[in-house]
Amino acid sequence: MEPPLADDNFVDSLRQELVRAQKASVPKPSEDLGRRAELNRRLLQDLWEVHNQFEESSVHLTIDPSQTLFATFVDYPTKWTFKENFDFAAVKTIELRDRMPGWVGYTMRFWYYPTPEGKPHLRGVFEWCEGETYHRYTGWMRMMTQAVLYDAPDAQVNVRSIHQILKDVIVAWYEAHLDRAPEKFTEHLKGKYPRGASFTKETYRE
Repeated sequence: MEPPLADDNFVDSLRQELVRAQKASVPKPSEDLGRRAELNRRLLQDLWEVHNQFEESSVHLTIDPSQTLFATFVDYPTKWTFKENFDFAAVKTIELRDRMPGWVGYTMRFWYYPTPEGKPHLRGVFEWCEGETYHRYTGWMRMMTQAVLYDAPDAQVNVRSIHQILKDVIVAWYEAHLDRAPEKFTEHLKGKYPRGASFTKETYRE
């Protein structure tokens, strides 16, 4: 048998360094997953009902995560219940996308993100395409613009405030569909809500 290697105190010294690092670390604010789960259930329910209202007028929207993941249907699409085994707290982004011709790229999105200080926030935006440009190496790119509908710390999200904003945005969205005037809706967003990010993305990804 080979003799054991000489002990250079590596394990003990490493343990001491790791304990010191743990004590020196600044604790990050914990996320209230129970509250997040309830917020996501509320948003999914609200946006699915919006989907159904639009469908009654033959305006086709899609929701992400898909309704097949979070809902069990007795009579599709209006009679349903939440799936008990769906992890609502794990949902990071909820989107309602317009699928009508001339409306591709129009998306309502809510997502959770950390601030530079590590605090969780919920942000809601409406995003749309303001045209396309051709780039030599990447092909056709959509020029996207956002209006910021809502932004608040996770722990301070006010569902009543979100509902007031949703009612304003959804009515304007619906009326623009009736008038077949997407530009009417984007003018409403530009005039009432702060401008968010502008960016480009590949056309084929939509």
